Amino acid sequence: MQLIFIDDSGQRRPRREHLGELVSVGAVMFPEHQVAMYSRAIDQLRTGIGMPCGEEFKWKPSKGSWLDSAGGEVVKGARRRMLEIAGQCGVRTAVVIWDRGRADWNKEYAANEILRYLYERIERELQTTDERGVVIADVPGGGSKDHAKWLAEALDLTTIGTTYVKPDRVVMPIVTAPSDHVPHLQLADLVTAATTAAVAGLPSGLELIELLKPLARRNAYGRIGGSGLALVPRDPLIDLYFWVLGETEYYKNGRGYPIGPTDSPFSQPGRLFQHHAGLPAAGSHEPGGV
Repeated sequence: MQLIFIDDSGQRRPRREHLGELVSVGAVMFPEHQVAMYSRAIDQLRTGIGMPCGEEFKWKPSKGSWLDSAGGEVVKGARRRMLEIAGQCGVRTAVVIWDRGRADWNKEYAANEILRYLYERIERELQTTDERGVVIADVPGGGSKDHAKWLAEALDLTTIGTTYVKPDRVVMPIVTAPSDHVPHLQLADLVTAATTAAVAGLPSGLELIELLKPLARRNAYGRIGGSGLALVPRDPLIDLYFWVLGETEYYKNGRGYPIGPTDSPFSQPGRLFQHHAGLPAAGSHEPGGV
């Protein structure tokens, strides 16, 4: 059995040129026997930095909170340690990011669509490990009416599935819980937000990429692109798998295609980042963009 925790994020003003507002959702997938171990390790981290018991780790801490006033180095260190602990606990992750600049649908529709993409990756990961899973989401904002609407829409995934996967492995409807009581949801917040920030070209995300990559689920060819990180729409953004992850191939229908700066036959119009990372800073010609 695996317990899967999901949360959403976004970036209104990406640093990379050509990108519009980003909307994202991500999952952290825990082997059942590691759930309690992760909680204990996070309690130790909290004690070590002097963080009050009632406060949660958030990518964007509330104004006036302990984490907000702790200082940048404390926050950076805590983020890195959380990802290290996740690796020690065998966590696997998947994040789906939608560029609204390429597909300017309203946020509600985009959120529902990327949840479908994420659900497909959860089901496939459970198929790979030959396990069943339960999905727990952070309580959506907007009050009880919006919460009920979100649950009703999410129910279709666990009863009908999608065009590409059937609900064979997720054993019950998606349930919700408040993230302040669930450290695993706080990890989902970190993974989703940090990955989105890296795609957006922000240093706060890029500096965590080497800790995020070992957690990300991979396809049969060992690649994260399209599996542990899915960019939508794919074709215009496909070369960001090179600039963000350092991957030089993208696999489609069992065949690998070169990505990044290449003059291969796969080169085609509309690939926005084939020859540059879209970052203004010097050194943006290296994978990772910094």
